Amino acid sequence: MQGAQQPDGATPPRRPRTATPSAPRNGGGLTLARLALVAVALLVLAWFIGKRPATGDAPVTRADPLAPAAAPAPQAQLIRGEKSTTLADIGEARMTLQDQGTAVRVEGGVGRNFASDLGALLDAAPSVRRIDITSGGGYAVTGLEAARIVRRNNLTVRVRGYCASICVALWAAAAQRQMEPDAVIGLHQRNAQCDALPSPDREECHYQDQFATEHDSSYRAWLQAAGFNQRLLDLQARTASEDIAVLTAPLLWDNGVDFSVVDRDGTRLGRADVERLLHAAAARH
Repeated sequence: MQGAQQPDGATPPRRPRTATPSAPRNGGGLTLARLALVAVALLVLAWFIGKRPATGDAPVTRADPLAPAAAPAPQAQLIRGEKSTTLADIGEARMTLQDQGTAVRVEGGVGRNFASDLGALLDAAPSVRRIDITSGGGYAVTGLEAARIVRRNNLTVRVRGYCASICVALWAAAAQRQMEPDAVIGLHQRNAQCDALPSPDREECHYQDQFATEHDSSYRAWLQAAGFNQRLLDLQARTASEDIAVLTAPLLWDNGVDFSVVDRDGTRLGRADVERLLHAAAARH
């Protein structure tokens, strides 16, 4: 079994314990069951969007009914989960060259080898200019390293289906951010998986996790650079690691995120087009 990865951060003072936590620190991930719930959430959001008249590309700020009245936030769909009682072992994503070697299709988790696999692929295929990604997230350390690789290579990242947890860092780090019209972004807190450990490792893990601040600040910096406003940053910070706050393209536009929506052929779509497509998708279901 490979060694557990820890989140970026300064080394904290240790308690007088001999046990050391062995949990793989990760950014969380979407299970198949939760993906089904996300699909339902997308249809609910599409129905809501479809009930409004199309307004073009101008952002409109709306209040989140989940937030206190004094602190309005985006109207995200919250998918509730349960804390895992077993340690997650994130599998490695599939990476496949497409479009005559100018794009790479990434499907699956951000596993322990994600960053090294991505770097090796880009070294072997220097003509790659875009990543098409579908991922529920995974390990924080490799996710942040992959985000730095994306930035260094000036890549475009296009979300197909969903991009959640640490996957969002890769999207935020891109030179150009794209989404397909039915794609969603998922935000939540970092998951240290401490509660999946036996005592006393569990208590030691919680203690050390208090000092793992560099990951949080790095992740937040990527989001801010992509235009995520304070409402979205607060939403990410308050969404429990076992839950997912689901955001569609219109909600991201409403809150200042800099990206474009494109179809499978790469044709850019305006807001009215996106809302029409989401409404049609909801009507079909």
